[in-house]
Amino acid sequence: MLKEYLEKTYGYNEPIFLTDLTAKTANANALRQSVKRMVKSGTLLRFDTGIYYLPKASRLLNKSYLDPLKVIVRKYIQNNTETFGYFTGATFANQLGVTTQMPAILEIATNKEATKGRLITIGNQKVRLKRPALEITSENAPLLQFLEAFSQIDKYAELSGNEVQTILRHYIKKQKFSRSQLLCVVPALTGTTAKKLIEGGLIYDFTP
Repeated sequence: MLKEYLEKTYGYNEPIFLTDLTAKTANANALRQSVKRMVKSGTLLRFDTGIYYLPKASRLLNKSYLDPLKVIVRKYIQNNTETFGYFTGATFANQLGVTTQMPAILEIATNKEATKGRLITIGNQKVRLKRPALEITSENAPLLQFLEAFSQIDKYAELSGNEVQTILRHYIKKQKFSRSQLLCVVPALTGTTAKKLIEGGLIYDFTP
C-alpha cells in the first residue's frame, strides 16, 4: 500500500522526505518499519538521511538516479504548496543571463536557514545557505530574488551597463512586478538598492 501511495504522490526518481510522510500518519513507527522493509527489498532507495526515492532505471544510464538539484529545491526552495527560498548570487545572475559563470557552489536564501551563511553538501553538490532579509513567501519570492540580484549586479555582470539594464528591464516586465509589490518588501530594500532603482530609471518599469 505504501508503494502505491508513493508512486501516486511522488513518482519515480523524485525526493521523498521521511518527515513529510510521518507528518501524514498517526503511526510513525509503523511507517518507518514499512520504509525499512522497502529499502531492504530495493523497492525504495536511500539518498541521504531521511531522504528516499523510488528507483527507475533510465534507458541512457541503465540505472536509477536521483538528481541532487531536485533534493535541494524540494528541501530549501519550494514544495508542491509553498515557496520558502530562492537561488541567489552567481547562480541567479547566470539564470538572468548577465554572466556565463557557472558557480561550483549554489547559493540559496531560504526560510529553512537561521544563520547568515553556512556551507553544506547534498549528494555531490555544494550549497551555501543563508537566511533571507525578509520571510520568503510564494508571493514575494520572485521580487526578493530579483532585488537581491540587482543589489549585487556589478559583482557578477560580464556585459556592458546598457546590456545589463536591458536584461533587468525585460525581466521586470516579464515578471509583471508592481510598485505595490515593491512596497510590501520595503523592509528588505536597502537605501543603496532603492537609490539605484530610482537613478537607473528601473522604478518606472514596475507597473503603477
